[in-house]
Amino acid sequence: MFFTIPTLSIYLSFCRDFFDFIFIISVLSFWFLKKKLPSIKSFKRILNIFIVVILFQAFSETFLNWWLWSQQRITQQLLPPNSPISYVLKYSWQHYLFEPTVTILFAFIVFKIIASLNKKFNNVFFYDEEPYLASFGILVTGWPNCLIYLSSVLVLGILFHFLFLCFNFNKRRRRGDVVEKTVAQAERAWSPTIGRRSEAELERSDLAGVGHSVFSKQLSEPFRLSLLYFWLPCALLVLLLSGIISKYITINQLVI
Repeated sequence: MFFTIPTLSIYLSFCRDFFDFIFIISVLSFWFLKKKLPSIKSFKRILNIFIVVILFQAFSETFLNWWLWSQQRITQQLLPPNSPISYVLKYSWQHYLFEPTVTILFAFIVFKIIASLNKKFNNVFFYDEEPYLASFGILVTGWPNCLIYLSSVLVLGILFHFLFLCFNFNKRRRRGDVVEKTVAQAERAWSPTIGRRSEAELERSDLAGVGHSVFSKQLSEPFRLSLLYFWLPCALLVLLLSGIISKYITINQLVI
């Protein structure tokens, strides 16, 4: 026959990757044009759509495998009544259903972990959309590429957080130098005569106090660089490089 099981699997995988690519580009375009992400309700629908797509692909491959086996005399021996149905079910589970199931379960676990951390620490670490973005990226990249996806998000987050920390520290140092210079100029400007010494000291202390409070506030002000901006670009990057990842990175040993 013209169609073979590997050919059909490659065709379905290509259609799925194309669908994933278009969907990510659409969400990024919406984010760029509207200056905001889709609503939580929309993200729930997106996740449900992708779960349906993943399951549809898995069951389609299972059905096509069964149908192709039934069309050839040799492979007909693998089907009932020549072979027990447990063999076909085990083969379909191992080759077509197990990996999508692992992907969906892993996306669900990551979603629950992020949501739980958010709830426990009062939304300190993540925005409300991030559990959905993380799960969406896992569903798009699939197992085991989703491990590369999560690792890349964390590495980029730590790297940019470190760069932001260094930049912010230098900025605060410069701001502190400006405050100290302003205080010094004020000290030189006030002539500490006997009649105005107390007034000058009061004014100088007020200025120094204001400068100190501003600078201290800047130093103690908490800041957070969210992973919000890395989920979708990293998912798109891993999706585009999936062929290279599966070929050259040892993570392909985790392929089910």
